[in-house]
Amino acid sequence: MSYRTILVNLNETANIEAILASAAGLATEFEAQLTGLYVIPAVRIYPSAVYEPIPDMFEAHREYFDRREAKIRAAFSKALSAAGTGNDLRIERSASPLICDAVIDRGRACDLVMVSQTESMSKAGVELDFVPRVLVAAGRPVIVVPFDLPMQPAPATVVIGWNGSREAARAAFDSLPILRRAREVYIIRVDPPSDPGSDSSLAGEDIAASLRRHGVNALLNPLITRGEDAGEALLDKAKELGAGLLVIGAYGHSRLHELVLGGVTRTVLRKMTCPVLLSH
Repeated sequence: MSYRTILVNLNETANIEAILASAAGLATEFEAQLTGLYVIPAVRIYPSAVYEPIPDMFEAHREYFDRREAKIRAAFSKALSAAGTGNDLRIERSASPLICDAVIDRGRACDLVMVSQTESMSKAGVELDFVPRVLVAAGRPVIVVPFDLPMQPAPATVVIGWNGSREAARAAFDSLPILRRAREVYIIRVDPPSDPGSDSSLAGEDIAASLRRHGVNALLNPLITRGEDAGEALLDKAKELGAGLLVIGAYGHSRLHELVLGGVTRTVLRKMTCPVLLSH
């Protein structure tokens, strides 16, 4: 198993250097085809009691994204000029007002999707729920790159957050190409069962044994929180171990157009201190 096709979204322009450096490095490491995707969403028109000239709104929308398109093309060309891998940049004019819709559609045909952490205070990037929507709907592993913190192509230390769930299992095996290259892979079970006779799969013993058969140096490292938030405890442990990547399952479901994510996932996405690979 390897990553042969990688899609990287470039709409979070405030983090363009980190996300492009991460994607270019990973594509070169795995000799993968890298596709950069910049989405120009459809204009979102809200009902208003005040007259608003529709043509002016469309023109302002076009000018706004045209200006950013030129910057994206220049940044992509600069970042990929020395990359020893195939790459292309797609500027997609979407029929949807949501940027995530185009990323989800394109991402389903790729081995891996890379996105930036969302800038919550900016109106110039993606939707505030962009990352959770892509995680749940794309059906592919997603690497989220924090602001100004590029991912190393082959991180020496990787931490896997484990709880025995379907999502955690998918994340562990989706990250195998990276795990095989790591020097150490720590499997962290937050507050493991105290009963010696409890299920070994919950404690992480089974997944560690399986990963070792794939050539991964998997090490069990249980984490006792004593009431601390599990997501923050996991992030602190990853930082303590010097992890270059955190791997976790993303928990959530769509209901009445609202995305509901588990507490650990929300905490990690909000406070991430290293790149994170998530699968749903």
